[in-house]
Amino acid sequence: MATSQEASRVTRSTKGKAPLSQKGSDILGNVVNIVQTPTPQSPLTPQRISRVEESSLCNTLQKLKLLSLTPKKTTKDTKNKKRPPPSNQQQESGTNIQEAQAVAEASNPAPAANSRLKFTQFFPTRRSDRKSKADLLKEQTDIMEAALTTQDDTKLGIEVVTMDNKGRGIMAVNDFFKGEFVVEYAGDLVDVKTAEDLEAKYSMDTSKGCYMYYFKYKGKQYCVDATSESGRFGRLLNHSRIHPNCRTKVVMMDDTPRLILVAKQDIFAGTELLFDYGDRSKESLRAHPWLSL
Repeated sequence: MATSQEASRVTRSTKGKAPLSQKGSDILGNVVNIVQTPTPQSPLTPQRISRVEESSLCNTLQKLKLLSLTPKKTTKDTKNKKRPPPSNQQQESGTNIQEAQAVAEASNPAPAANSRLKFTQFFPTRRSDRKSKADLLKEQTDIMEAALTTQDDTKLGIEVVTMDNKGRGIMAVNDFFKGEFVVEYAGDLVDVKTAEDLEAKYSMDTSKGCYMYYFKYKGKQYCVDATSESGRFGRLLNHSRIHPNCRTKVVMMDDTPRLILVAKQDIFAGTELLFDYGDRSKESLRAHPWLSL
């Protein structure tokens, strides 16, 4: 009884696992041999697939990575390359430059190393004949100041003419540009009180007329009395309210305001010079209906 129990008894190890019997060991060995040495007839299962190393293919890929697709430049190739010969045009330009340098060196005693050739030595520089606005303004100012100083209107490019139904008038002999000085409205500069007294005196003699021009400059009222015959042309310009080609302008000269006439537009030779008298009073319009024209 005791012997049969000992034969069927299964002992366990200290870790609690049962040892394999001889039959179990043989079955496990057969399975391990099958995994390690598969037969060529049986297809590979997912548990038996192993990584295949292809040494020849890896070496080839590594070699391709090391290779460079762009050829390297060597110093021998650059040294061996020859420049193309210069063309005839380049040779001629180089000869001309050398000749110019030789001429410059001959005319200049300084050493050629320190001398620099300028472009203008061989090619003339074209300069514009057009005058700037500043030059034109200065030129017009000089002409105006000369005319105001000499008080001679015969050299201004204008003349006195007699016209039908108008009497005397001023005609342009030369062309005038817009804004250009034409003539001075010359006369005696008086204050407003004196001008009013003179105007009342002139009204007593209708044959004499009245050539008084009132204007305001820097907040002060002035009047130019050009009634007296002085030989100046500015007082003889006729009136036009609709088609004036001149306008008045105040300029300072020697701290004194001077009344001048400038071209309101481009004026051609043979044109009558006209400006607006500016009198809009009802009495003046009744006495002189032409003031509305």
